[in-house]
Amino acid sequence: MKLSDRRLAQRFRLNIPLYIREWKSHAPERRVEAINVSECGAYFETEAPPREGSVVQIRLEMPNEITGHPTAEWRCTGKVTRIQPVKSSRDLLGVSVRFDYYEVCRTETFAIGLSVVAEPMIRGKTGS
Repeated sequence: MKLSDRRLAQRFRLNIPLYIREWKSHAPERRVEAINVSECGAYFETEAPPREGSVVQIRLEMPNEITGHPTAEWRCTGKVTRIQPVKSSRDLLGVSVRFDYYEVCRTETFAIGLSVVAEPMIRGKTGS
């Protein structure tokens, strides 16, 4: 098995919404539905994919089934690694994105109220 064929993290078949746009674009986010997700990336199908090799921003609610922690919003930056036709559709293309960077935004309760804390992560490791 080639190194490029191995998965870095277990993929989960979860249909969850992803909000995507090209890196540094002022265009509104587009909503797509994930086919599968892991801590390292996502796969979705769309009629209007970003370019292969392009950098994208993805926002999603990462479920606890994947992380083992309460559901939290993840803000990811990643690279489109593959685009391929979907066998069951003439119009859809499958898009694979590898997360290069992500922030986990979790809500914490303090004596005075709620606060949102962003924890920067780079390929699953706490950033400095």
